[in-house]
Amino acid sequence: MPGTRNGGRWGVTVLAATLGATVTLLGTGCSETRGNAADAPTGNPTAGATASVSPTPAATPDDPAASTPRATPSRTASRPSVTAAPSNAPAEYDPARNPTDLAALTDGLVLGRPVNGVRHGELVVTIRNNGSFPVERLIFTVELPESFSADGGDWTGCDKLRSRQGGYPAGSKCDKGRLGAGDTRVYRLGVQTPAAEDGNDSLISRWLVDVWSAGAHDEMHRDSVPENNRRIFRVTRS
Repeated sequence: MPGTRNGGRWGVTVLAATLGATVTLLGTGCSETRGNAADAPTGNPTAGATASVSPTPAATPDDPAASTPRATPSRTASRPSVTAAPSNAPAEYDPARNPTDLAALTDGLVLGRPVNGVRHGELVVTIRNNGSFPVERLIFTVELPESFSADGGDWTGCDKLRSRQGGYPAGSKCDKGRLGAGDTRVYRLGVQTPAAEDGNDSLISRWLVDVWSAGAHDEMHRDSVPENNRRIFRVTRS
């Protein structure tokens, strides 16, 4: 039947065209799908992808690692002024290498006339640091007649005046602390003695002041001129 055959041909033709269009569309869709898979890193990445593509953030003025160099000329130039010591100052005091030079001076002790049976007097002791280094512990001893006791003045840091005992002469040991290089300090040591007991001493007695620099454990530091550390003085009575 011609009409049927024609209608069948037309239907076949339409069906073939429809199938071809479908295949073409499917092929086009597959091609785009493969292209997206291949170009995923450069397409529309997620926030995680952006972080992986740019591992370090862009430099900004607020970023100290980016804006501050490891070494700058200004830092290099300023370093010597901080660490360098003045050329005329000793770096460190070493008592073994740098001996002290302390000197003691005194004009002696004059006791006044008895008042109510007691004599009063004042021993003036001058200590001078002639060395180039400070002394951290200035120590001096004063030997005085056994009948003497302290009577005001600069006895702070000194032992109580003692009688002769254990092989040590009567007197006192004073720890006066720090004395700077080139400095001088004067100590006025007031004393008193019963007039009756003081008669047991000779009219003119010979006593002394002895000074030295001591360490933290009472060790005695070496002195470059030991001859001027000790001064023998007289005790006279009016």
